[in-house]
Amino acid sequence: MAPLARNTIVVLGALDTKGPELAYVCAALRRRGWSPRVLHIGVRAPGALPPGIAAGEVRGTGLAPDELERAGKVPAMARIAATAGPEVAQWVAAGEVAGVVAVGGGVGTWVGAEVMRALPFGFPKLVVSTLPYDIRPLLHGRDIVFFPSVADILGLNPALRTVLDSAVAALDGMARSWAPDACVVGGRTLGATGLGITTQALLAARDVIEHAGYELASFHANGLGGAAFEEWIELGMFRGVLDLTTSELTSELFGGIATAGPTRLTTAGRIGVPQVVCPGGLDFVSRGPLATLSDADRARPHYAHSPTFTHVRLDATRMADVAALVAARLNAARGPTAMVVPLRGFSAENRPGGVMHDPGADAAFVAALRAALSPAVRVVEIDAHINEPEFVRAACELLFELVDASDRNPVANDAVTTSSRAAKSHGAPAARSRGPAGGKATAQRADRAPGSKRATRQIK
Repeated sequence: MAPLARNTIVVLGALDTKGPELAYVCAALRRRGWSPRVLHIGVRAPGALPPGIAAGEVRGTGLAPDELERAGKVPAMARIAATAGPEVAQWVAAGEVAGVVAVGGGVGTWVGAEVMRALPFGFPKLVVSTLPYDIRPLLHGRDIVFFPSVADILGLNPALRTVLDSAVAALDGMARSWAPDACVVGGRTLGATGLGITTQALLAARDVIEHAGYELASFHANGLGGAAFEEWIELGMFRGVLDLTTSELTSELFGGIATAGPTRLTTAGRIGVPQVVCPGGLDFVSRGPLATLSDADRARPHYAHSPTFTHVRLDATRMADVAALVAARLNAARGPTAMVVPLRGFSAENRPGGVMHDPGADAAFVAALRAALSPAVRVVEIDAHINEPEFVRAACELLFELVDASDRNPVANDAVTTSSRAAKSHGAPAARSRGPAGGKATAQRADRAPGSKRATRQIK
């Protein structure tokens, strides 16, 4: 078969159940000047092709339909995704494909998203889906655009045609504007986490970080954001990280709705990326809407952060449990690691007069942390609230110090370089080996340092 042309858009879908709808997408792509290439991702053989799709435009996975049916639906889906993913990634890497669109229900959505997870950040990828389940676990830090079909994708009608036309128009715009080198991060980029309860701290951190000659990439610590943060660290995207808001750990421990999974607060330490960690949001667990709280949660201090999130205060016992988890994960770190603790509150409402203010519970966290952390983890206590500028300056300047030291440490640099090679193998941009010019960044930090009168106490 002839090589794909550069004006090719890959169309993923099950021809046996979505044939007419896929044909409509192909026709809409042709009207905009694109050449569709349909990759059949159904479990069953497609049979006769629908009008509007030529045999030369179709490619299969090479898996025998009878074997897939014998394997069962879920194992078959996994085999299809495992086969189609590398094939599409190879087309993209060769510069033969301008975008990918998937159309489907449960099977098409899952397989399409799995295939797209292997594609580079920024590359045009879109799924038209019935959204049969929560799609957040499918994203894994990837920039996949989802278009809800609203109606089922079974039978063309004015509503579905409108959705499909809009999806093709969106993909057309992305494919015409995408540049392979548009997203290059690593050497001058620092990763950070934030949430509404630490927004003021993150805004201040942005100013300090940019003044020092770096760029900030921040992630919303809502479960999905923390998972993406860890994956981007794995891909070598950051020279260092300011993990300001680690609140997802409490959902992991106490069954909250914002869990980021068991890798949270592990990746930077495992691969040696310099990290400064803070207890932002570790004083509460995220629950659902206020009306859904259990009696036990209602008995604790709580407030509605939004119509969909309610924050419930943790008592001293649970705060000590959180400290034990934080310490266990930081103790396993191979790279430069520091913990910076604000002594006057971990979140916006944790201050005098705030509903989350409980100095005793916070003190239990600090005591348990001191007892459990390894001497290899540097701990600094700041006599300030997490959202106050003096705390933010101290955390950022400590991160700069760790990054500078890592630049002079070939072992740490080797860890980041290894991660960068892994990023290349996954189609992600590679990290540069060093941060900004040391002299410039140091001079800028020196300009700020004299004015930052903060009370600090280094514990380890």
